[in-house]
Amino acid sequence: MTLEVWVEKYRPKTLKEMINQKHIVDRLKAFVKNKSIPHMIFAGPPGTGKTASAIALARDFYGKNWHQNFQETNASVTPDTPIMIRKKGKIKRTTFGDLADEYFSNNNSRYVRPKDLEVLSTDENYNIEFLPVSLISRHKIKKIAEIKFEGGSIKTSLNHSVIVLDKDCNLISKKVSELEKKDLLITFKTMIDGKNIILDFDSYKPELYIKITDRLIRNPKIKTILENIELTPELSWLFGLYLAEGCINFRDNTNGLTIFSLGYPDELPIAEQVDRIIKNNFGLKTTLFTSGSGFDRKRKSSIQIRTYNTQLARFFSDNFYNGYEEESALTKRTPPFVFNSLIEKRLEFLKGYMGDSTGKWKGYLRYSSVSNENLIDIAWLARVSGLDSSCFKGEARIIWKLPSYSYIKTEFIPSEPLINFMKKITKKTKFNWRYHLRHQLYWKKSKRITKELAKNLLEKINEKILDLNEKTKYEKLLKLVDSDLSFVQIKSIKIKEYNDFVYDFSVPNTEMFWGGTTPILLHNSDERGINVVRTRIKDFARIKPLNAPFKIVFLDESDALTSDAQQALRRTIEQYSDVCRFILSCNYSSRIITPIQSRCTLFRFRPLSKEDVFTYLDRIITGEKLDVDKKALEAIFTLSEGDLRKAVNILQASSSLGKKITEDVVYEVASQAKPKDVKEMLEFVLKGDFKSGRKKLHDLILKQGLAAEDVIKACHREIFDLNIPEEMKVELINKLGEYDFRISEGGDPLIQIEAFLANFLLMRGKE
Repeated sequence: MTLEVWVEKYRPKTLKEMINQKHIVDRLKAFVKNKSIPHMIFAGPPGTGKTASAIALARDFYGKNWHQNFQETNASVTPDTPIMIRKKGKIKRTTFGDLADEYFSNNNSRYVRPKDLEVLSTDENYNIEFLPVSLISRHKIKKIAEIKFEGGSIKTSLNHSVIVLDKDCNLISKKVSELEKKDLLITFKTMIDGKNIILDFDSYKPELYIKITDRLIRNPKIKTILENIELTPELSWLFGLYLAEGCINFRDNTNGLTIFSLGYPDELPIAEQVDRIIKNNFGLKTTLFTSGSGFDRKRKSSIQIRTYNTQLARFFSDNFYNGYEEESALTKRTPPFVFNSLIEKRLEFLKGYMGDSTGKWKGYLRYSSVSNENLIDIAWLARVSGLDSSCFKGEARIIWKLPSYSYIKTEFIPSEPLINFMKKITKKTKFNWRYHLRHQLYWKKSKRITKELAKNLLEKINEKILDLNEKTKYEKLLKLVDSDLSFVQIKSIKIKEYNDFVYDFSVPNTEMFWGGTTPILLHNSDERGINVVRTRIKDFARIKPLNAPFKIVFLDESDALTSDAQQALRRTIEQYSDVCRFILSCNYSSRIITPIQSRCTLFRFRPLSKEDVFTYLDRIITGEKLDVDKKALEAIFTLSEGDLRKAVNILQASSSLGKKITEDVVYEVASQAKPKDVKEMLEFVLKGDFKSGRKKLHDLILKQGLAAEDVIKACHREIFDLNIPEEMKVELINKLGEYDFRISEGGDPLIQIEAFLANFLLMRGKE
């Protein structure tokens, strides 16, 4: 069972269920009664009911089919989401977090427009290809969903969308919050063309000459200079083996040593092959060492192949450890040049990497590694090289179709579109198609069918008997069967606490990209770029509403729309006012351009009072049979800062520890500073005991693991209750803002808050 998010579970279904905001609710009820709605701007702090009001309005206005005429926007995926990009012609398996480090200049940036960046996507004909990225966006959220599916996993915001197949064989988007266990997600297995790779050794050339007594002489330590060389199948195999069994070592950061460690005597032929490849391709000498067992030193159990060449060691350092300073098994990665190489060389690389696997090639391989990122690399490398792969914690698998594995997950498609089609043309068919699909028809758990069986059935149909509409659906099914797409089942969905950025791409024309530990087709859900206004919003607006005078588009965080996007939105509002109404939700209405403001009715949402928040929480406490004491409710209200959504999330998180919820439980699960602890820290300093105040600060940050930003906020609240002059309170708030800014710009949090306490002590001394 999926844990339901209480924010959604207890969201008001109608305007009558709304908490307070009476001045707004009464006006919205009048719109419903008169069957007339203007364009609107909902402005106010987070968690005050803007989204809830819009959805409740749609429910009251449209009835049970409100979803058909209502579109809500906003979403994204977590920074550790694996993706595959191509930049300046070079392919790389990376994550959104790595891209953020490269593209976002500071912690306040929300959007960047990259140049020469492409992401692996798919077009309308199901072709897997790299397509341009026009925008990278991000925003912060509090909750994420971790989706585990057959062969992989992905973490996204609840509003993010994945691409699924509908019953008529169309690719459509579906919100993560609407997904259920055993739903089908789209994945792929394909062959992406590569190219001949010239390995760069020039960048690692040593200084050939050294200066001695004002003379340049040739460095006697340098015996061999490696030149650039083409990546061959045997070098690919060697590099794969290095990933499994190799390591490097530098003495004094100059003398480089490359080592391959193998088992003895079983892997002696492999050691001899390594020796031959190194000598033939690099002209380097190698030395073979055998070592004894830890229990019996006389019994030889391992063999090492060593070669001394700093240039080669630096090549391995730069290409196999993704820029990490620590060169260990934990930081190993598949080199980007492997992804760019020809398919035959990728396969040789995977064969070489079998040193870290059990099983056999063209059978069932299980690669193991302590580097989880590398296992994801291997899973993606296999998928773009035409192999079926899976990725789990500590393990990546590659499976070939065998008698013992007659069906592999990259050969399945949903059965529903095919069954619906066959039912419609059943009178025209002369064969018993129901017999072939008996498992899918009579066993509800069987939602998929092999491509082979589907193609056999479709080939039995005579196209001449089909009308135009039937032929269109027939061609869609045939195209799907012949494509590289396949479908995997969701195994579980877990909702988790989260307080960080989530990221998204804007991919013009397709608005889809692949992401996950193994690739899943995701829908571009960033709603703030101009392309989304021009495509998704415009496409929704232009379609005639169903059994209603107009449709509603709800744009969350609309004050984050780019200037170009707002101008495009203004034109869309003008063009489709007869069939569509727009509700723009924002924190600051001043950030909406004047031409849009002038076309909308403004509604200002006020922060909810303590009584209103308690009334809403009581609904949940009663519904979930919780025992929550008064101090716990006070703590939830304090921490939520008037954000009702945040208050509900804190309550749900607290309930995970038991039905009895106390103040201590609330602060523990919220990872927030207890007011009494912060007040105690400030009062130590006020009394002149800086050492005790500093010790309390260390306890909050180092022992309790609290974020510096949260300690700053807690200090801000407690300053007003200190027994000090008003002038000092004002000066302290000013200083607090300065140190908060320093932390946001990258200053060490502990040092900055200590400096704030020191300033407080100095101010106290002047009194």
